[in-house]
Amino acid sequence: MKKTDKISYSQKSSDELKKDLIDLRKTLVETNAKFATGNQKDSSVFTKTKRKIALVLTLLTQKKNEK
Repeated sequence: MKKTDKISYSQKSSDELKKDLIDLRKTLVETNAKFATGNQKDSSVFTKTKRKIALVLTLLTQKKNEK
């Protein structure tokens, strides 16, 4: 993940991060389904998506603790 991605996520509000989290989880499920059917060859997408989810969850926790 690029540093600019981390910065762009950190500038978002909590509501936007929650929407991104939902979208990332949907992407992970869709990718898993594609991989199971053989349409997805690149398995690195799983790791990238999981790391983005972890980043969003971390930022949400940080924003919650700031309040």
